[in-house]
Amino acid sequence: MNGTTDIFGNSLKYWSDIVAIELRNVEALGLAQQKMLEGWGLLAQRQVEMVQGTLRRSFDSQGQGTPTATVGPAAMIGQIDSLKASILENQANSNILTELATRSSGEAASILQSRFVAALDEYKAALGHVAPASVPK
Repeated sequence: MNGTTDIFGNSLKYWSDIVAIELRNVEALGLAQQKMLEGWGLLAQRQVEMVQGTLRRSFDSQGQGTPTATVGPAAMIGQIDSLKASILENQANSNILTELATRSSGEAASILQSRFVAALDEYKAALGHVAPASVPK
């Protein structure tokens, strides 16, 4: 009779451990989602800043043109310089956005990986309480 009580007691402890592990897993998923949302918010904010800056420069440069510089080689040289500056700026902005996206994804992945590894250790320990004789050493 005592063996039955031990098995039943160990079984309850095992299921209690499993529920606790799963609650921690859900908590980690929530934290990872929060990090991703924060990253997306930062990414969207940065994109808005970039678009505003581009529009501001675009409208500022239109007002600075002189009537004599709107035709001929001088105008083309100005347009080429403007195009080059835009290409370089867009590449720099792309690098910044990529870095922001990578950082937030990496933080979320790190949270999930750490929790997964911890959960495996916790499952192993919980199983060890139920069947200590069958656990290899």
